[in-house]
Amino acid sequence: MLLHAAFFPPHEAVAELADVVRSVAGHQREFTPVSVDDMHVHVTSFGNLARADAAGLADRLVAAAADWAPAPRLSMAGCSALAGEGDLTVCAPLAGQVDQLRSIARAIPEVVQTMGLHVDRRRFKPQVPVGEVTADTSLPYLERLVGALEGYRGPEWVLPDLVLLKPSWASADHETSTADIYAVIPLGAPQASA
Repeated sequence: MLLHAAFFPPHEAVAELADVVRSVAGHQREFTPVSVDDMHVHVTSFGNLARADAAGLADRLVAAAADWAPAPRLSMAGCSALAGEGDLTVCAPLAGQVDQLRSIARAIPEVVQTMGLHVDRRRFKPQVPVGEVTADTSLPYLERLVGALEGYRGPEWVLPDLVLLKPSWASADHETSTADIYAVIPLGAPQASA
């Protein structure tokens, strides 16, 4: 089975972020937003695992989480848009204890390697995709969207867990996919604020 690791901000935080995106005037065809339920930070992909390996990975991640950095306090602030060649996404970067989040993300491949498995090693990006531009996106719309997000700073929240997602295909042509939660790995208690 295919598995991915992700961090999910609280529903209220991404719902507020989605409201900011929807508040930008433009035609519906100019932007394809990510649904509130699908807004998350992609951490890594594990590829196609046997059921026993997937179960073992979840167990090992739960055990390893006790040694990871405490759960970080985060918020979403600013904008990253069309960051590289062929990149059509608009994202809200994470702010706050991002170094702790990166530390957790770096620890995951170490767990995977102890099992003799491989992991996607693309660079972790601490940001929440909010949608994609389309062929119909106008420059004025994109400027308004980027401006609205650059001026946004969402509420602070504590990241409670790492989620393992199992993609499921919603259509016969495999173009539309959703994901089911395979496992939830609780993170350590956050540090007290100074």
